[in-house]
Amino acid sequence: MNSTDKILVVRVGRVGDMVMITAALREILDSFSEAEVHVLTGGDGKRVLNGFDSRLTQFYLYNRKSLNAGWVRYKIKRLIGLEDYTHIFCFETNPSYLKLFKRSKAAIYVNQDCSPDKNYAWHCLQTVNRVTGKDSNHWVNLKVTDKSQSLLNEIYQQNNIDRNKLIIGLHPSFSGLKKLKLRSKRSLHERGWPEKNWAALARALKQYAQQNNIEIQIIMDLLEEDRALGERIVEQSGGAVQMLIPPMNFERYKATLQSMDLLITPNTGPMHIAGALGTKMVALFAVESPDNCGPYIPEAQYVPLCAENMKNPELGLAAIGVENVLDACKTFIH
Repeated sequence: MNSTDKILVVRVGRVGDMVMITAALREILDSFSEAEVHVLTGGDGKRVLNGFDSRLTQFYLYNRKSLNAGWVRYKIKRLIGLEDYTHIFCFETNPSYLKLFKRSKAAIYVNQDCSPDKNYAWHCLQTVNRVTGKDSNHWVNLKVTDKSQSLLNEIYQQNNIDRNKLIIGLHPSFSGLKKLKLRSKRSLHERGWPEKNWAALARALKQYAQQNNIEIQIIMDLLEEDRALGERIVEQSGGAVQMLIPPMNFERYKATLQSMDLLITPNTGPMHIAGALGTKMVALFAVESPDNCGPYIPEAQYVPLCAENMKNPELGLAAIGVENVLDACKTFIH
């Protein structure tokens, strides 16, 4: 591709949304090897893509819901018009984003098809392939820095986590759990596996490991706001799981997820991050299909469990039984 290419990539979303474009972003960087690449995103996007590649030279932060959203849109539109972009890859599904590019002379590419039987990450990658004429595939991918590994080692030492044992992570929380809104109640139905189930799973994993002479440690790396939830699960599990609440550092948290030999999680941002770091997973889904919104990773890396395949799917995530999850975990515990 032309060495004078300047490319803008557009995706404004939560953590999982941003991880899902990394496969397409990697193909852009590979195919336009001399190009300068900018990213229009939100705060989560900048955190996720921090250190992704040194050729991401500029991040423009866009918040459509800010109090002065009209002024923000005007500035972004003007900025894009002044830059001499040759290509704009817009991975947003909302057509209103196209208005931001009216002043640009760049060629603009959007996902032509977002059918739910294919992963969103795949759709983004195909958009890039249509431009390059290639048939490339990348899985979603992220990096962990040596500094983050050092921070993690300190935390593990402080909490007596033995890296020689299998480390199994539980992620019982999800974004919006604390908020008492209708949307949060929907999220609880779709992403809230009962805390008694998390505790029972921890006990069952400990028992299975003991029966098979496997040394494991089960941990939860939680935010301070999830402390009460974590304490209840620890108590109900009889101490089978250990709760960590270290100072929040996104880069260190990536290192924690990468260090796990297995993660059990509902459909959340950490699911996508862990998938992009190569972590083995058992992922729980309700309502949404893993075919569309699951982690875009090799099939051998994770087992999806769907409430719709269980006896009482109307219960949402609670329809998935502890025994279902334990059986899936056995795939990865050796």
